[in-house]
Amino acid sequence: MAGSTKNTPFRKPTTRRDSKVERQGAQSRYGLVSTVAQLIDLLAQFEGPADAAISRFFKDHPELGGRDRPMVAEAVYCWLRYRYRINHLAQAGEGPSVVRQAKLALLWSGAPEQIWSAGKQADNEWLSRVINISADDLGVEARTCLPEWFYLKLAEQFGESRAESFSQAVLSAAPLDLRVNTVKASTTDLLAALTNMGIQVNPIEGLPEGLRAVGKPIVGKTEVFQEGYFEVQDAGSQWVSRLVAPRRGDLVIDFCAGAGGKTLAIGAQMKNTGRIVALDTSEKRLVKFKPRAARSGLSNFYTMVINDEADPRLNKYFGKADRVVTDVPCSGMGTLRRNPDLKFRQSLQSLAELTAKQKSIIEHAAKLVKPDGRLVYITCSVLRDENEDIVNAFLESNPEFRLRRWTEVLNPGERPVKANTTDDMLRLWPEDGESDGFFAAVLQRSKA
Repeated sequence: MAGSTKNTPFRKPTTRRDSKVERQGAQSRYGLVSTVAQLIDLLAQFEGPADAAISRFFKDHPELGGRDRPMVAEAVYCWLRYRYRINHLAQAGEGPSVVRQAKLALLWSGAPEQIWSAGKQADNEWLSRVINISADDLGVEARTCLPEWFYLKLAEQFGESRAESFSQAVLSAAPLDLRVNTVKASTTDLLAALTNMGIQVNPIEGLPEGLRAVGKPIVGKTEVFQEGYFEVQDAGSQWVSRLVAPRRGDLVIDFCAGAGGKTLAIGAQMKNTGRIVALDTSEKRLVKFKPRAARSGLSNFYTMVINDEADPRLNKYFGKADRVVTDVPCSGMGTLRRNPDLKFRQSLQSLAELTAKQKSIIEHAAKLVKPDGRLVYITCSVLRDENEDIVNAFLESNPEFRLRRWTEVLNPGERPVKANTTDDMLRLWPEDGESDGFFAAVLQRSKA
């Protein structure tokens, strides 16, 4: 398959030398392999988000120091990204395969050789064999590191070349993107401030408030972050937020606000005027939004926990909102660079459940849109099932709405450079290098 070996760690990397590691005995070095194996065992249950499980594990194991935790986390995320391939190769040895999985994860994540080569000689002989296996000789899941059902859907909907390029793109970690809070700072001023602090960032082409960090600096503890001058937000999320294009004084209803990343971006576009109603079915998610909002300096919003999309308390907004945003619950498969565990927590059955929910949300949200107002439908999925199919079905049953081409909403200098400008709906792919995978459609309601 063309491109299938790109980003494939089947080659033994140049190992880093570390005098402290060299001084450790084989027992303690093998202890790190054991720790990674233990965490892999825990995560393999896929009972919740991986990042939360990893955080809990570190809290439960205070003996892991600041030196070991990043190494363990890198290895575990490598295992999540390459799990199908790692599990396949680990079956070739003897004894508990989780130890071999941990060693491959440590190897491919760049851990020093003294760590991943510690332990049984049989495992090391197995490791020497498997690092020379070509990915092209493996089955679909082990080769692409995607669930077979999902890869086949991608290939069917967009062609095998796109499915291959996507599968390789999501094996790499996502960059760190920032959104300048223009209520408090300008892009130029924030860029200069971060540069003075030794944090290198570059402007994102086509995104006036977007900056992309070089590497993964710790920005959350900086004074400029604590004072609300910027938020961490993927470039794709910023672009779809801009598609809302609110006017000052508008009533905007964010139907699935979550932790409020897009809500804050929209509020800044409105220059802290008008009113935003941030809705969600999860009180926990909205609680996380409040300190972010306080830090941002925005006050043009309030939050409401709703039972579901048909909550009768929403009746008072029927036909009154200038903009309604539906960032609907979705498979999240466009964000696999950041959330690689999602591919193990989704299935054809969960996809069917999600699409039913998406259809219900867009139908109920549309009732809130005023004449000549807009409904913006958003997902971080790349599948047509959750995107074009939902929008087209909605338009067929709601003739009072029409599709507005996304290029009519975003100015030429404020668009993702690599997005297809001939498409009516905006689609972003992670392999294009601009953002995570996102989809958005702008639906305009006819005038009364």
